[in-house]
Amino acid sequence: MKRVLMTLLLGTVTLAPAASFSLGGQLRNPAQARPLGSGPLTVLLTNLGGGWLLGMGPLKGERFNVVVPSGFRPPVQPLDVCDGVTVQPAGARTYTAETLLLFSAASNAVATLVQADHPTVATQRGQWVYSDRTVTLRGRCAGLNTYYDLTLRPGWTGVTTESRDGRFDIRNATVNLPYWVQPVLTRDARATFPTLFSGQRSAFRNR
Repeated sequence: MKRVLMTLLLGTVTLAPAASFSLGGQLRNPAQARPLGSGPLTVLLTNLGGGWLLGMGPLKGERFNVVVPSGFRPPVQPLDVCDGVTVQPAGARTYTAETLLLFSAASNAVATLVQADHPTVATQRGQWVYSDRTVTLRGRCAGLNTYYDLTLRPGWTGVTTESRDGRFDIRNATVNLPYWVQPVLTRDARATFPTLFSGQRSAFRNR
């Protein structure tokens, strides 16, 4: 049943209307995708902690374009940030798409994709954050070497975290960092992430 649901979800991508957000990229190490097996591969934009499928798109050669359906609004939560950081205005609600996956429906194998300046010893990493309004975050977390200089716009904003010499800077993305395929995460993806592959928490549900 789960295989059927996933097939239906993948088919929905091509039928969805124009998206309000899409994320395109190119694999820097495409050979690392071979252990996932032969057949089509799909890039999934997810929040694994909540089991949400937020967007998807086929891998074509080395390139992909992930589509988030028009009108989808993530399950935002009140913005929670450390003491010492000024947030203006108050009351923003946000949501983070923290994980990109590369999935083979045929082999049921999945690997993570990281957007970073290096595949294993990265100093810069990228992710996407959704905000329900424009909000700025400035300052240093009390007692920590974490610094914010970030403005989130309504909708999705690219965010870069840079770590150097024990200091962490969180700011707006200014460059398109490359994407790297990581080792196979699991060869039983549907059982490992049952909520994600059930279709219950999906941006494509009922479309």
